[in-house]
Amino acid sequence: MSAALAERVAERERVARAFFGREAPELARACHAMARAFARGGALIPFGSGPAATDAAHAAVEFVHPVIVGKRALPAVAPSNDPTGLSTLDRLARPGDIVLAISHDRNDPTTAALLDRAHERGLLTIGLTAGPGSDGDPPSGPPPGGDHAFAVPSDDPAIVQEVQETAYHVLWELVHVFFEQPGLLEEHGEACITCGDVAVEATVVEVNGATATIEDGAAREQIAVELIDDVAVGDRLLCHAGVALERVERGSAEPADRGARNGDHATDFLYPFQRLEKSDGAGLDSVLADVEASTHQKAEEVIGLRARVDLDAVARCGAALRERLEAGGRLIAFGNGGSATDAQDLAADALAGGRHALALGNDVATVTAVANDVGFEQIFARQLIALGTPDDVAVAISTSGGSPNLITALEEAHRQGMLTIGLAGYDGGRLAELDWLDHLFVVGCDHIPRIQEAQATIYHLMLEAAR
Repeated sequence: MSAALAERVAERERVARAFFGREAPELARACHAMARAFARGGALIPFGSGPAATDAAHAAVEFVHPVIVGKRALPAVAPSNDPTGLSTLDRLARPGDIVLAISHDRNDPTTAALLDRAHERGLLTIGLTAGPGSDGDPPSGPPPGGDHAFAVPSDDPAIVQEVQETAYHVLWELVHVFFEQPGLLEEHGEACITCGDVAVEATVVEVNGATATIEDGAAREQIAVELIDDVAVGDRLLCHAGVALERVERGSAEPADRGARNGDHATDFLYPFQRLEKSDGAGLDSVLADVEASTHQKAEEVIGLRARVDLDAVARCGAALRERLEAGGRLIAFGNGGSATDAQDLAADALAGGRHALALGNDVATVTAVANDVGFEQIFARQLIALGTPDDVAVAISTSGGSPNLITALEEAHRQGMLTIGLAGYDGGRLAELDWLDHLFVVGCDHIPRIQEAQATIYHLMLEAAR
């Protein structure tokens, strides 16, 4: 079994290299187009066809909630109650929005119709689909209506999903690079002073009550100054997102965030290459080249992580999982944020393979009821108390390995005699301290997107081993 799994990992490496080797320049251009749309007030609307609905939800949560990096929350929503997406698109999308359509199949009619409709409405359209077979040849053509179309050259839905996850992570991570170059976001180079991810210094040239006009070089912008007393012409202010944050004394030391502006942010290690070194006035071609290079590095990093997966351990876990499922048990998966959508993906794949499975995050009413009335730490454990049996399998997915609600749920699963499986990043966190945990897979990495991508490979291979 381990040898067969090794062949599947090698196939993933081949497909990923073929895809990103071909598509990195276009992914960079898509990042730029998205940044311009966001800067003009657009929102991202990801749609997923069939099993790819979990990917749409994953993409949305990453853009809205960029964890602790200090990045701006970008508007995104993934509608899940419209099987075609067309009626939701007509009601929800506004001029200037971005439609990201995801399908694990090639020539998916729902995805094609959605992209066509979005294109007709003048929206920015991005398509992630599958391409021809495993021969590595370029796809035969882009989905209809796609401004930026990307087809993963594989017939295996699991491999397609994993490569697509890296692709939409790239779009999310690197769109922020262009906010560091506001002159590249406007049609005519009229840059907004404060639209970048970090605060900037500017000089006050006019004061009008609760607002002031600031100037930085040739650019001017009106900002709110309610947070600072007695603002006067000539003051140097630290500003961000249209708001003055504090006064900068002339001759004082550099502001506290200047290190972040130069790429030394304390949390940069979590999302490497999300912040490329800022070079004021850098041309578009130069920034696109940097983003393209970063894309290649991200792809190589996740390829390396997949190569280090303990396939013997995956095979043993798959055999134990198969034993429970064949005895009538269910696979019960859970996680938070992006890991919640990965748990949904795992459950959906198990169901598609004829197994009994559910994702606890799907029951939003129960999750919010328990969180509101008992506490967020109990949202999964309370469901297991009601739903769990000794034949079941509990799979907790986490990047940190330390989420209290996952630990509490696994403790309940262990108490009931379930098979317990954990997926974590970093050094395993608190999951690594649970000596009774039946199976634990740790992706030894500090970079959250890469952890999630390697975890997808692990649980996909686990399901293969359980067949």
